[in-house]
Amino acid sequence: MYPILFSLGQVNFYTHGLLIAIGCLIGGYFIYALARKEQLPTNFLFDLLVLSLLLGIVGARLAYVIAYYYQFGNWHEMFFLWYGGLVSFGGLIFGFLTAGLILKRKQQNILHWFDLGVIGLLIGWAFGRIGCFLSGDVFGIESTSRLSIWGTLPVALFEAIWSLMVAGILFYLYTVKRNFINQFPNGFIFYLGLALYTLGRFLIDFFRQEDVFYILKGGQIASLVIFVSAVLILIFKYFRRKNYA
Repeated sequence: MYPILFSLGQVNFYTHGLLIAIGCLIGGYFIYALARKEQLPTNFLFDLLVLSLLLGIVGARLAYVIAYYYQFGNWHEMFFLWYGGLVSFGGLIFGFLTAGLILKRKQQNILHWFDLGVIGLLIGWAFGRIGCFLSGDVFGIESTSRLSIWGTLPVALFEAIWSLMVAGILFYLYTVKRNFINQFPNGFIFYLGLALYTLGRFLIDFFRQEDVFYILKGGQIASLVIFVSAVLILIFKYFRRKNYA
């Protein structure tokens, strides 16, 4: 494991943080490129991405503090981000809420932008998960199979690969199969992306070392709620469109 990628003097460059930064840059570029292709305004895009990222980190930390409050000896330890401790779904919720509020204020079509954003998000997410794997933040169950690395299943790598696969599918649909996508209202790509990602996350988490609540893990419960919600919305939007056609 390589939690510190390299050091310059007394300054350490942490693997997870650097890969998150790289993922944000690459994912942000994809969103920018797609927005330009769609002839959408991009003058506010940098502010939107930065604020969504920052509030997403706040949400991820807040969710971790709520879920694992018993780990903190003193209240001020909840602000020590450098010790780790983020819940991804908290970050997703806060990030999308922030982006939605900014887009509404800019009088933009929120779901149109979310269609672009989910592709860039999944690409950036994959880099973040690679960082998790290299820094040892996420562990899979112990295994001696050929898929195991360092004696455990690399669930963070599995999630990174799945995220890139889903991003590839969505990008293909959005750029190549536009005639198919245009049959549906804005938001189809976004909800499809949520459904596919959470389906994979739900299955991958069976092999993850994490506390179990009743029969499922915390990430699986969140994945299941989002997956069912996204599928119901997809069905509702599809049939509503057909009924109006």
